[in-house]
Amino acid sequence: MFSIFAFGKRGGIMAMVLIVLAFIPMVAAALIVPGLAESVPMRIAQDGEVLRWGSRFELLLLPVLCLLLSLATLASGKKSASALNDEPSMAVMTFERFMRNGIITALILNAANAYMLYMVITGHGLGF
Repeated sequence: MFSIFAFGKRGGIMAMVLIVLAFIPMVAAALIVPGLAESVPMRIAQDGEVLRWGSRFELLLLPVLCLLLSLATLASGKKSASALNDEPSMAVMTFERFMRNGIITALILNAANAYMLYMVITGHGLGF
């Protein structure tokens, strides 16, 4: 059984932050998506013109991607750090590096998910 604190207190806290960041988009999507219409605007111009319509279930792709990438980063960080068991300081550094990269990725995907949900709910885009 893998302990989340097997590679130090800091690594464990980073792993917990990564897990929380992985589930935030899933919770947000679970609360918002069921209340949306079957067809929602997926791309909106700056002036409010809808450029593309899509299914509301397309909004679940980004939260699922965030969850899968975060869990894969956690698993590969554990595997890479476990391979360095004979050098504990290197194992801790390796695990923390994986967690830091996972947190940054999860933050970016959380921001993208928040933007998509904001765009769909309000009908306003930034015109990207």
